[in-house]
Amino acid sequence: MCANIPSQSWATDLAIPPLSKPKSSIPRPPTFPPNALRSISNSAFLRVMTAANASNKRDYTESPFRPCHLFFYGSLMDPEVLQDVLGLPEIPAVKRASITGFSVKMLGIYPVLVPDKDGKVSGTLWEVTSEAQFLRLVEYETSAYTWCECDVELNDGGTLHNCRTFCWAGDPDSEDLEDGSFDLERYQKYFKSSVAGRRPSTE
Repeated sequence: MCANIPSQSWATDLAIPPLSKPKSSIPRPPTFPPNALRSISNSAFLRVMTAANASNKRDYTESPFRPCHLFFYGSLMDPEVLQDVLGLPEIPAVKRASITGFSVKMLGIYPVLVPDKDGKVSGTLWEVTSEAQFLRLVEYETSAYTWCECDVELNDGGTLHNCRTFCWAGDPDSEDLEDGSFDLERYQKYFKSSVAGRRPSTE
């Protein structure tokens, strides 16, 4: 039900405070270079991320942390980005791998995992050895994502069980998601410097 609207004769005397910007720790997406990629509405992106931040909270203290392998399928596939996000002294050694039971959709330039019994996603695997590292990755991913367990097939053979990955925390059929795939080389060329503090490739 709408509130009663005061008549114009005295409504103009009311001091209406300006609308405040919703508080959010979600970083703005990187700015697209001219003609590089299809532009994305920052306001639409922030609307989705803010909504996810408000409705998809997870208590990561629900169980004691244990070292685990994490599967990456987006920007964290780049070892230099992973190094910078975690403040590691050396570039981490990651392994090429894949998971089944998921497929990728896109939230702007960002990939998300959604359940798909016939799907297969390629990426990298790295072992997280401390709770501080894991919580930093949770912060980097934002609450638009939540972690889930998965089995990971290594490209050089073998399968690791009880691994973790970050998947979409919302409705997998959300209209905010689009079909598509993540292009790591394009990310490295145009957006990596905004995270890792390095100059984008000119190749």
